[in-house]
Amino acid sequence: MRVVDDGAIGPGTRIDRYEIVRSVATGGMGHVWLGRLSGKHGFEKLVAIKMVLPELASDAKLRTMLVDEARICSRIEHANVAQILDVGEHAGLPYVVFEWVEGAALCDLFTLAEQEDRRVPLGPLLRVLADVCEGLHAAHELTDDAGHTLGVVHRDVKPANIIVARGGYAKLIDFGVARARDRLAGDTRSGIVKGTPQYMAPEQAQGVKVDRRADVWGVGAVLHHGLRGSAPFEHRVALEAYIRERWVIPPLPEDVPDDVRDIVQRALRRDPAERYPTAAAMGEAIERALRAHGGGSIKDLFPAVPRAPSTPDAATQPEAALGVASTQFAGVRKGERTAAAALSTSRWRITFLIAVGAAVVALGALAWALVSSW
Repeated sequence: MRVVDDGAIGPGTRIDRYEIVRSVATGGMGHVWLGRLSGKHGFEKLVAIKMVLPELASDAKLRTMLVDEARICSRIEHANVAQILDVGEHAGLPYVVFEWVEGAALCDLFTLAEQEDRRVPLGPLLRVLADVCEGLHAAHELTDDAGHTLGVVHRDVKPANIIVARGGYAKLIDFGVARARDRLAGDTRSGIVKGTPQYMAPEQAQGVKVDRRADVWGVGAVLHHGLRGSAPFEHRVALEAYIRERWVIPPLPEDVPDDVRDIVQRALRRDPAERYPTAAAMGEAIERALRAHGGGSIKDLFPAVPRAPSTPDAATQPEAALGVASTQFAGVRKGERTAAAALSTSRWRITFLIAVGAAVVALGALAWALVSSW
């Protein structure tokens, strides 16, 4: 099997029906690209292309995992789960094509809020997680052709896997570590720990069998992060200490409403039997809290930064055409801070030169006085 060098893929590369526009992100197992599907009569559609890294392309289990993700996601038909559009292979590199969502990952919006020393708005945050609960419930309820529940569990609900769309909705992505009863990949059995420790349910970290209530924990952990500014566990050591009952989850700020606090506490119960039994039940609780606190638009999560102006060749400049990605917002803020820092530095240099000049004049006067008196 011939495998291309990932460095050979870049803007302008053709992959079957798709043209690579730019790189979006790189993870431990794959690379995500923004692609463009072109058709007759000027038809164009932006897509996300998830491709296995070249150095891992020969790993049969990883290839099977990618196909598994495609097969699982293709069964999930819900507005709050990113839809799969195509599966293919390019020069030995398997890939999956997903719908492109104009927006930003929730983790980037969290980071931006922390950089600007502000709290994530409660209403929009609750709206995002209510959407996530609906998408999860749809996945959890999946059945095969005979009507038997597949037992899908995402197992990696975290801010990085929640895409917040500028249109005012949220989508859950990356079922790459999802566990379903009929999966082909052998590394999703009990005893194999996969996922992200900061948002991982304790039973999952212990390698025991998990069910949908592990995803309920994940939603609670993300909500905890949004309210407090940090995840329940900063690293795996904290999670392991929690499992041994030698560490507790940090408390939420005092100004968090009691009903919202109760949602987080129930979702993060150590015993799965004490959590919400389904993502739908947790979503209903979040909806009640939304009605109690006036709701809010998901659009409020995005800073009020003007979009980049359109240019004649905007079609070849996705950043200008889309005006999205929280990293762009962070870049604008960073640019503002850089300009302010430069101005401050300039003022400091002028003040310093004036002070030096005054000191020189004073020393000259003192020297003249000494010479005269001598």
